[in-house]
Amino acid sequence: MEDKRKRLIDITIELFINHGIISVTMDDVAKAAGMSKKTVYQCFANKGLLVEAVVHQLIGQSKSIISSNTNAADDPVQELVLQQGLFKHLIALRHLFNDTMLKRYPRAMKAFHEFKINHLKIIIESNLADGIAMGLYRTGLDVPATAAIYISVADFYLFNNTGKKTADIFEALQLFINGIITDDGRRLLADYTK
Repeated sequence: MEDKRKRLIDITIELFINHGIISVTMDDVAKAAGMSKKTVYQCFANKGLLVEAVVHQLIGQSKSIISSNTNAADDPVQELVLQQGLFKHLIALRHLFNDTMLKRYPRAMKAFHEFKINHLKIIIESNLADGIAMGLYRTGLDVPATAAIYISVADFYLFNNTGKKTADIFEALQLFINGIITDDGRRLLADYTK
């Protein structure tokens, strides 16, 4: 049963990306999976539970990307540069996390919000504290407020229908990084962004 659930989640992610979360029905999921509707409903009693499972899988993927980037980085500046991979992942999914989802699937949106506050914000706060301690970021930064700004910038570009180009988020994140780094951090940033 767990293999079927995993397969249904993977198929549903693709369907949501290609057709939008609202337009995909449980019938569509069953057809794409080559399963009966009864089997789909045995795995997920309703679409809301399927959406929640999709969001939990995407959160897991995001945590894995963050962890990989954190482990691969030699210093906090490189870690922030590498975290752009997370945003590439989220950009592909940006239309899944919008006001419609918030209204129709509040438990799924709450899980995503908790990921941002209980995981991403903590990672960024740790990065900022390490960068300050290493002399790569400006002293005197308010770590919680600066982490909140980072997340707000990401939220604005990822989850609002601003008509902005995808490249704008990377420019905004570069501006953020440039605003917090010292001369030593700037030298590293120049090496990492060549």
